[in-house]
Amino acid sequence: MMNLLGAQPVFTKTKNGNYVMEIDNSFFDIDEEVKTVMLALARAKNYSQATDLYNEYTQEVHSEEDFTYYSTELLKKFDLNNKKKSFLLFEKILIPEKTAGTISQLISFLFYPPLFWIAFSSLTIFSVYNIFFDASTNNNGNFSVSIIYTFALYFVTILFHEFGHVAACRRFTDKNGGIGFGIYILYPVFYSNISAVWHATKQQKVIANLAGIYMQLWFVLVFYIAGTYTGNDFFVAFSKVLVYMCFIQILPFIRSDGYWLLSDLTGVANLLDKSGKKVNDFLKHPFSFFNSKNYIHYFLFLYGVFNLFFVISFSYYEIRYNYAAILDYPFYVWGLIRQFIVGDWHKIEFDVKYFSVTLFYYIIYSYGKQIFQKIFGKPETEKAKFQDLHP
Repeated sequence: MMNLLGAQPVFTKTKNGNYVMEIDNSFFDIDEEVKTVMLALARAKNYSQATDLYNEYTQEVHSEEDFTYYSTELLKKFDLNNKKKSFLLFEKILIPEKTAGTISQLISFLFYPPLFWIAFSSLTIFSVYNIFFDASTNNNGNFSVSIIYTFALYFVTILFHEFGHVAACRRFTDKNGGIGFGIYILYPVFYSNISAVWHATKQQKVIANLAGIYMQLWFVLVFYIAGTYTGNDFFVAFSKVLVYMCFIQILPFIRSDGYWLLSDLTGVANLLDKSGKKVNDFLKHPFSFFNSKNYIHYFLFLYGVFNLFFVISFSYYEIRYNYAAILDYPFYVWGLIRQFIVGDWHKIEFDVKYFSVTLFYYIIYSYGKQIFQKIFGKPETEKAKFQDLHP
């Protein structure tokens, strides 16, 4: 007969004194008290045994009725039977975890920490040079690239991006999830499930979070060198597109690599929700807000303020100085779609000046969706927010 949980939990202690609990491929941030309850449930076949174990662990006396009620309510919060919840609107595994793990081992050596940091730093410096100091970049930073060829090559780099996450996770935890396809907001994404990295050290988590961008930065170097020595301007332009895409992914304001990186560096899960709540608390009670002596309290507040400042400043800049491109963007996109429909694929080009406009429209939609969900939607469970899916 199985235990009361139906699975065996695995606990990893974190620096803040809490634990990461892994159970049935789900991950939770729990404290010492909850761990004690879960241990009792995991080692008992019925609530009578679980109550005795819990009393033994705590050196206290609790009735079976009280313990049963408390533990049952606790398990409802974990919602272990619900496997569908995620910030992705749609999920479909394309490469199973076993296959993804086997393939990722081929690039595992790239994530040996000393090699990783030297290579990542060097590639980042080169990427800055590529965008700001390379003679082939116009003064205004605008250039056009074939959209079909760009998508085809970007698809290859994004696969390596996800395999990078998987390779780092497997190297540090000997576990990994699969690679899949999903819908985030309204656009398609590939993702890798590296939730097991919650068991890793902080440095290992950071490497796992940067692993995807790290793999794409290698492609920045490869395509730049190939374009320079062959005289192929498209390869050089594509290397610059990759730099822009890596920059967008490192921004900590959406659930992408930068968001998970900041979450792991600070040890705080659910940054967007918690920081937004702190800003709301400040607006409601500005005087009592600063009575707290907890530094995480102020970090979340500052993150929320900086988040709003970035969004407002960026949106203001785009509206003030790039309003013509904003107004033209829907017609420009429709023109690209028409070219695709009629088959003029080789003529389809994407002007890089529209990258910032694309981000502007994404921010507007993203915040509009959040406001809509707060008014009409249901709150997500902690389990859904704790998933570590890397688009």
